[in-house]
Amino acid sequence: MNAHIAIRRTGAVAALAALAVSASAWAQTTPVVTGNATIETGAFAGSTGVVSVNEAAGLSNAQNNQAAIVLAPNGAVDTSSAQSARTSARVPSATASIEDGAFSNVSGVAMVNQTAGAANLQRNSVVIGAAAQGVESVSDSVLSAASPKQGRVDVSAMSSGERAVRIGNDVLKNASGIAQINQTAGAGNATANSFVLRPPAGTFF
Repeated sequence: MNAHIAIRRTGAVAALAALAVSASAWAQTTPVVTGNATIETGAFAGSTGVVSVNEAAGLSNAQNNQAAIVLAPNGAVDTSSAQSARTSARVPSATASIEDGAFSNVSGVAMVNQTAGAANLQRNSVVIGAAAQGVESVSDSVLSAASPKQGRVDVSAMSSGERAVRIGNDVLKNASGIAQINQTAGAGNATANSFVLRPPAGTFF
């Protein structure tokens, strides 16, 4: 009886030792990711047209901006795409900030992705469809295909410390048109914005 107990204890100790070695090896080989992504004060202020910004600090982040305007009588559009991110990382701290007055007085389409950390997915999409009078060129089902679909995130991350996002004063102040912002800090986040406009037949821009 005692011999069996001793063997079992020895096996348990061996298993614990193996687990400790494995954890130690994982800690030594897994990268430590810290990041600080910043869009400075007044950046892109007064811009017109299409403003597309992807800013990433860290490891294995995926970002995408898409915009399409359809004016042809029989036009159609598909802005669907697939994103994925896979990594193993430790993220002790990450910060993402958009400083005061950035993107103020922007006119048009502004799409901004900003992330700090590991294995984060971000996507913005804009679709506007218009057709000649009496013609419906883009169906609702086609336009809805532009809506971002959830990407794949495969992340093994240990997080501690500070992970923070910040949007300063007057960001996007007096902006006109369409504005989309994804802002994340940390690991394994997935965010998306989608805007679809299907004006009545006969509408022109």
